[in-house]
Amino acid sequence: MYEWFVFTHLVGLVLFVFAHGASAFAAYQIRALRDPMTIGGYLTLSQQAVRTSYIGLVVLLIGGAGAATVGGFWPRPWAWGSVIVLVIVLGGMYGVGSRYYMNLRTLLAGSEGKPPISQQDLAAYLDSRVPDTLAAIGGLGLLGLVYLMVLKPG
Repeated sequence: MYEWFVFTHLVGLVLFVFAHGASAFAAYQIRALRDPMTIGGYLTLSQQAVRTSYIGLVVLLIGGAGAATVGGFWPRPWAWGSVIVLVIVLGGMYGVGSRYYMNLRTLLAGSEGKPPISQQDLAAYLDSRVPDTLAAIGGLGLLGLVYLMVLKPG
C-alpha cells in the first residue's frame, strides 16, 4: 500500500509542477509584453494553469499523507519539516503573486470609473521583480522539499 501512496504523491507532484510551470512561463512572458489584450490572454492561461496545479497539489497531499501514515513517518522531523516548508512556500507565493496579478487584471480593465492603465504606466508596472521573487520562493522551496523527501534528515 505504501508504494501506491508514494506513486500517487509523485503523480500529484508531476501534475503540480507541470501546470505551475506553465503559469511561471506566462509570468515571464507578460513582463516583456505591452499589449493589454495579449497580457490578458496570458493572465487567463496562467489562472487556468494554477487551477490545474491545485488539483495536482491535492493529489500530492493525499499521496504524501497516506505514505507518511502507512510508513509511520509522522513522528520524524523531516515529515513535519516538509509540511512546514510547503505551507510557508504556498503562503509566500500566494501573498506575493496574487496581489500583483490581481492588481494587474484590475489595472488592465479599469475600475470604478477609472480608465484602463496607460501604456507608459503599464510598462512601469510590468518592470517588476515579482516573477523573480516567485521563482526564488518556489524554487528554493522545491529544493528544500526534495532534500527532505530524499535525504530524510533527523
